[in-house]
Amino acid sequence: MVELVRAAKAATMIPGSEPIDDVGILVDQGIIKEVGRYKDLSISHSGPVMDLGDAFLVPGLINAHSHLELAHLRGTCPSGQGFVTWVENLMKQPIFDLDPAALESAGQELKRSGTILVGDIATRFAREMAGMLEASGLFFVVFCEAIGETVPRKTFIPSGDFEAGKISVAGHSLYTTHIDVLRAAKAETLEKGLPFSLHLAEHDEEVAIMAGDGSVFLEILQARGRLLDFEPPQKRPVQQAAALGLLDETTLAVHCVKVTDEDIETVRQSGATVCLCPRSNEFIGVGRAPWEKWFASGTPLCLGTDSLASNHDLDLWNEAVYLQQNFDGELSLDDVLAMMTRNPARIMGAGHILGTLEPGKIAAFAKVPEKVTELF
Repeated sequence: MVELVRAAKAATMIPGSEPIDDVGILVDQGIIKEVGRYKDLSISHSGPVMDLGDAFLVPGLINAHSHLELAHLRGTCPSGQGFVTWVENLMKQPIFDLDPAALESAGQELKRSGTILVGDIATRFAREMAGMLEASGLFFVVFCEAIGETVPRKTFIPSGDFEAGKISVAGHSLYTTHIDVLRAAKAETLEKGLPFSLHLAEHDEEVAIMAGDGSVFLEILQARGRLLDFEPPQKRPVQQAAALGLLDETTLAVHCVKVTDEDIETVRQSGATVCLCPRSNEFIGVGRAPWEKWFASGTPLCLGTDSLASNHDLDLWNEAVYLQQNFDGELSLDDVLAMMTRNPARIMGAGHILGTLEPGKIAAFAKVPEKVTELF
């Protein structure tokens, strides 16, 4: 039966469209049939009405970058002491001891804040994470993380059929993943029409490693038997990623904190999308990305919470508040909402079903909290 959803306002997030006051959304079996003014749609509607009162609706949110495998590490890692201190502590934690209760709690937390799809990095348990997300009722892209020196014989992607999402591949980073592995991972995603993710230019240690300068973190890795034959490309991270063919319109470059104007232009020209993780960067203490320059460049941007080992929660609205409160210049509500809806929907390959409120899309809504609207 067709249901009419009513709310005080809705931003459809269709580019160029203004928010609709006293909105009506016709929904049939979970699919949007029509969006318009309630008074117009109600004339011919004889079915049930769900009145959400003074709610301000937007499309269901998309968290473009998380590490749910680390959900059990909430509150266990140091904050604000820099990347080396943070990662040394992380390496001492039981990283791969999955906690079903913590995972279930994380899934519920995502849904409570209006998140409908998550782009999740899985270092070891990609199939398990996909199964957990499917069972939770969330849409997903689980990125099976490629790390180390070995290219698999056949595929990076574990088998598994999932109705609510898919498994793809991510390169961990330019310094922990061999160039042959990175190229092979990117090639597989291109062959299969999947998005590719990469942590890029996150911290000063990464810049130093790429340049061949002294790096405490490189010494830590080599003491663990990793990167013993690493040859620094003597390029900045973004330029190295471009040289390896890792940046194009199907790439999600995550963090992009330590970048120059040239780097920003390189990413823009490549067509890649950037995922900013403002509170995670602040939590670890790596500095903040030049948000203002990223916005001015026209590069497609997304927001991600990163992990509960490097953030306080998985609430994208809190990312939006932090971004707005610390942004130097003009930032519209539409700009921020696009980072949590239509932009990540496109890069995740879900733009045909999510990201905007329009006919044919899934009827998944998030309510804009007052703490957000009062900032704009």
